[in-house]
Amino acid sequence: MIGARSKKRVPRNQRRPDPVTARTAARVRLRRTLKHIMLTVLLSGLLGGLGYAYHTALGTGLLDVKHVQFAGNARIPEEKLLARLQLPTGARLPGLDLEAVSRSVLTHPWVERVSVRRLYPSTLTIRVWERTPRAVLLDGTGQPHLMVDAEGMVLGRPEEGSHRLPQLSGIVIKGVVTGDRVDLQQVTVGLEVASAYGRPGGRVDVADPRDPLLLADGMRVRVGDAGGYHWRLERLARLREELHRMGGKQGTEVDLRYDDRVVARPL
Repeated sequence: MIGARSKKRVPRNQRRPDPVTARTAARVRLRRTLKHIMLTVLLSGLLGGLGYAYHTALGTGLLDVKHVQFAGNARIPEEKLLARLQLPTGARLPGLDLEAVSRSVLTHPWVERVSVRRLYPSTLTIRVWERTPRAVLLDGTGQPHLMVDAEGMVLGRPEEGSHRLPQLSGIVIKGVVTGDRVDLQQVTVGLEVASAYGRPGGRVDVADPRDPLLLADGMRVRVGDAGGYHWRLERLARLREELHRMGGKQGTEVDLRYDDRVVARPL
């Protein structure tokens, strides 16, 4: 009929909202909201309590650095390391610059590496790795003068047992003191030649690292620098007895710089 109200049709596949389900969903959302609020309040209280406890501990000195523990320092006395720490008065473990502490310990010439950790409430632990003497530098008169490690760090005067280390000459050491560094290339070449020689107490002149000179067993041996040192010095070992027989009053001069022959003459 024209002008009559048409009835609003509900699509057959559209489900009408269930009032019970809607109320249940609302209750679930409410519970979640309340849990979130309670958790926020609890966390705020906990953080506030922790903050209060932290500031109280700071105020009472509980977190002040009271103890320093060292490990790995076989050669270096603890008092020598403590003197280099330079910890500020009233230093506190939280916020302490561990990198600065590491740098201060590394200023000791015998320290190669260091690890610093906090041990709460009041202890600082410091683990050091000491350098190893690898050679002895000779002075202008050929006397043992200074020990060095593989990186050319000068470690001080020779100590007991250092006579078995390789001896290096030809390195400028005038004015050099413990904690300085000498020419790394010269030290490296000297150690490589001494290692290839394989016998304790060998002396290597590295004034010219491109033409090192091995002084051992009454021989002056020019090693050269091409193709490595081991195979050249193996030839020397095979000929040692023969070279000694032909040696003069001052020994034997041997030239190993050639690939196809060994040149020798008495001195």
